[in-house]
Amino acid sequence: MPMQLDTGAIKAESRSLLRTGEVNPFRMTLFYLLITLVLDMINSGVSYMIDSAGGFTVLSFSFVSILVGLVALVLNAGYYCYCFGILRREEMPYESLFDAFPFAGKVILLSIVEGVFIFLWSMLFVIPGIIAAYRYSFAMLNLCENPEIGVMEALSMSKAQTLGFKWQLFVLDLSFIGWNILVGLTLGILDIWVAPYIAQSNIAFFQEIKKIKGVGFF
Repeated sequence: MPMQLDTGAIKAESRSLLRTGEVNPFRMTLFYLLITLVLDMINSGVSYMIDSAGGFTVLSFSFVSILVGLVALVLNAGYYCYCFGILRREEMPYESLFDAFPFAGKVILLSIVEGVFIFLWSMLFVIPGIIAAYRYSFAMLNLCENPEIGVMEALSMSKAQTLGFKWQLFVLDLSFIGWNILVGLTLGILDIWVAPYIAQSNIAFFQEIKKIKGVGFF
């Protein structure tokens, strides 16, 4: 039976850690959310143009829409890189949000492969798809922590790390439901405080599981 991790202690430590950033995590999150908001607005505008255009123009706008989505993926990985820096007590300026762009190809390929795996498991039934999502939930964290590894290696490491801990990861996610509801009620404004709290808690959980499993970058 896997060791039962103290979720409360992990979350408390994560809240404490948020006060140590060289760049305040809440200001960094605001910066990140503003960029993603701009990307969403561009994507919405492009989608509207696609509906009213045709032929070659549609292909051009579709390319822009895909490009915007890929940039958003890499920025999300960059946000995790920032969170790892906070965990290591490193100086992480605003530019660190773009730290994932040097290995953007791996980030994009990992997202595609992971999505395909989850989709294939989901075709069996909903539950296997959810289990697969948790099985590979640490893959991007592995890649952000050590960009030198390959995509399949990141997925294999996540599979080994989450073995026996998927239920605890699910319970951790459930513990944030109240916060996520409040984020929705505030039209996303509260996410400035909630997003770094959730991200740092997930990374702290990831670190604890790595210690137990002995799998991952140390």
